[in-house]
Amino acid sequence: MKKFLKILFSTLLVVILLIVIAAVVLPFVIDPNDFKPQITAQVEKATGRELTLGGDIKLSVFPWLGVDLKDVSLSNAPGFGKAPFAKVSDMEVRVKLIPLLEKQLVMDTVVLNGLDLNLARNAQGKTNWADLAAGESQQISSEEETAPEGESPPPLAGIAIAGLKIEAARIDWRDEVKDVRYTIKKLNLDTDPLVPGEPTQIKLDFDFAASQPDVHGHLDLSGKVTADMEANHYLLQNTDLKLTAAGPALPIEQLALQLNADIDAFLAKQQLTVSDLKFTSQVKGEQEVQLTLNTSLEGNLAAQQYRLNNLQVETQVATPQFPEPINATLATTASLDLNRETLTLQDLSLATLGIKLKGQIKGAKILTDPKLKGQLVSNAFNPRRAAETLALELPPTSDESVLDKAQLALKFSASPQDFNAKTLVAKLDDSTLKGTMAVHNFQQPAIRFDLALDAINLDRYLPPPSEKAPQAPPPTSPGGAAAGAAGLPLDALRALNASGTFRIGKLTVSGVRSEGIRITLAAKDGLVKLHPLSAKLYQGSYTGNIRLDARNTPPQLAIDEKLAGIKAGPLLQDLTGDGKITGTANINADLTATGATPKAIQRTLNGTAGFSFTDGAVKGINIARLIREAKATLEGKQLPPNREPEQTDFALLEGTITATNGILKNNDLKAQSPFLRVKGQGSANLVQENLDYQLKVAIVKTPKGQGGKSLAKLKGITIPIKISGTFTQPEYGIDLESLIKARAGKLIEENKQNIQKELEKNLDKFLGTESDQGNGETPPSPEQQLKEELKNKLKGIF
Repeated sequence: MKKFLKILFSTLLVVILLIVIAAVVLPFVIDPNDFKPQITAQVEKATGRELTLGGDIKLSVFPWLGVDLKDVSLSNAPGFGKAPFAKVSDMEVRVKLIPLLEKQLVMDTVVLNGLDLNLARNAQGKTNWADLAAGESQQISSEEETAPEGESPPPLAGIAIAGLKIEAARIDWRDEVKDVRYTIKKLNLDTDPLVPGEPTQIKLDFDFAASQPDVHGHLDLSGKVTADMEANHYLLQNTDLKLTAAGPALPIEQLALQLNADIDAFLAKQQLTVSDLKFTSQVKGEQEVQLTLNTSLEGNLAAQQYRLNNLQVETQVATPQFPEPINATLATTASLDLNRETLTLQDLSLATLGIKLKGQIKGAKILTDPKLKGQLVSNAFNPRRAAETLALELPPTSDESVLDKAQLALKFSASPQDFNAKTLVAKLDDSTLKGTMAVHNFQQPAIRFDLALDAINLDRYLPPPSEKAPQAPPPTSPGGAAAGAAGLPLDALRALNASGTFRIGKLTVSGVRSEGIRITLAAKDGLVKLHPLSAKLYQGSYTGNIRLDARNTPPQLAIDEKLAGIKAGPLLQDLTGDGKITGTANINADLTATGATPKAIQRTLNGTAGFSFTDGAVKGINIARLIREAKATLEGKQLPPNREPEQTDFALLEGTITATNGILKNNDLKAQSPFLRVKGQGSANLVQENLDYQLKVAIVKTPKGQGGKSLAKLKGITIPIKISGTFTQPEYGIDLESLIKARAGKLIEENKQNIQKELEKNLDKFLGTESDQGNGETPPSPEQQLKEELKNKLKGIF
């Protein structure tokens, strides 16, 4: 651009000098308009372009030597169309005659009205001023060759221009290489007197438009300029720059910018100083944003070192989604070294939404391969209040006092593709999280972490219990949680690339208390592994290995979990509010399933599980009481009111489970107590949530007291108990038909000798024969043969 301006002004100077020379001589001898052909010919010889003088040439001689031209145009370069390269509606230049005799150039205000400048570059990369540059170079070279050695044009003692006034100018730039067009129109420039080394007030304004990006707008600039060209020192004081822009390329309705500053560019010393710098921007649209920046700048242009002192940035965002405007402030001192590619932000302070961050940041290779590192520490802030300011509706929590205090501290390093929190300390309410976390490749994030949480009660953060219908309690293990998820987010799981360890000192969730939790995650390309998993809970331990393969559809889930030495009663009491089974539990499960929803997982659940409970009780069912009630019903009696606990004690309760497509089968239940032996078999349908189970209870010993006496008569009898109904409402009942058969069988067995003798005696009487059959010498009569045959039949019965 600098070269172009030099060419442009050189061309104009040639034109002006030719006209001025003509203006000095011709008024005394002839009308200058008669020499338009010669003037245009000389311009064409000097520039290679056709000059058109459409209006009259007006000359003045004293006291001002001046010329006034109208409708002047200079043709375009070949191949760039018929539109002129430059056109001026009115041009006025006046020079005082007498100061010229003293080698001083004193000019009146130079006026250019209606300047129209068309700049272009064709598809081959050639510009429409390239021929002017070539012509100027040849002319300069020729002048240097013909000038006598050691001679140079006499310098002017002084130059003074009363001002420059450009009105309604238009500059158009077309670039066929990049297929873009930029236009400046309605350009107005007005200056005070232009004297080297002296300040002058300038005022500039114009409209602009661009094709790529498709924006348009207006610019206003005013200020006081001091240009000392000999010292190469330039000042721009009281600068006021205003810019507005709009257009389809902007995602906003309108952008407004304003810049105020005092600029001191001492180029001879390669120093740049900007003081009282204030930058303001305003964005209008659906969201309105205001930004104000205040700072001062010191720069060493040679060393490419810059420093922003006391940088302060204030922003305000207003949007219909926010109940009130959001304010944010930033303060720092910034140092920039472009040669070394370093950046330093010292005494950094950022505040918004009640959050105040302090720290420092350093950058390296900021131009070629940007890398940042630093540390940040926040105050204790209120997340709930911040969410309210942002109109974010937080999910309801059981404890309304949570989410009211948080704090963050971290040391980090970052690049355009990575973030690494080398030291992370985050506090939320009463919990503290510490560790490290890194994210590599933001486009396809790979997450690595090693985190430790001291303690947390998740029940405080979960929604309060619903009053409409009680929900099934959540599972107590990660495997159960995976199976009970509302629906696996398969897309997120397939994109997940994460590995690390998460430890929790103490955890409470759904009332279940555990400690020493360790979760190790490895997830990549849709294969998610949680192994090893471990925790301590209720005087026992949990270990697990969970594998979720989401690489295919539907996903496949594999669970291998063990609970050892768990106190089942307190666990179930905390989990469900009802410890239905007490005792020390040992449980293992090796299960697989296919699907992404709870129902799909239930329908496809397969595998085996085993359980063992010792020294406990099953609450909700008193098997001994059920048996006594059934016996009383058979005898037509009624038991006294029940004062016994509704539970069945056992020394051992164990069995195995086989899962086949969501149906759980158990054929080897075994329970032992001091008085009972229980065996069981049956099934549970996870999809339909119903039970079909049969218990066989044998009384091996009777307790003392009235209840024991009533059970003594049932000793040795296997008593069937039917369990049916649903998971939430199971039903228990004695199989009376089987009990009657068992009781009758026992009575017959106990009295079959007496019954047989009594029947034989009555048979002898009925047949009228003696039991004695004689000495065996006489053959038995037919009556005796019938008698013996009936006796044998009776023996067979009993």
